[in-house]
Amino acid sequence: MAVKVFNVGDKVRLTGQFLRDTGQIAGEDGQSVWTVQAYIVGKGDRYAFVLTNEFRPDDGMYTAEEIAADPTLRYRRINAANLERCR
Repeated sequence: MAVKVFNVGDKVRLTGQFLRDTGQIAGEDGQSVWTVQAYIVGKGDRYAFVLTNEFRPDDGMYTAEEIAADPTLRYRRINAANLERCR
């Protein structure tokens, strides 16, 4: 399957298939729309992530030093395969 490509500024949401597969149809993420801040391609061009405009919760995953070195770690990343452009 080809990697989905998004552009900075695109409005995106989770696909219906992903929401059904994960049981999130009625949840908050099912209604969410994000603006693409960056498109990040993984190793070998086999997958990509979208950096959204939504702040990540401070869950302790990254240290203050890591965030200072890479401020994009403050924002939510979503696998591009699970997103679609809003119409």
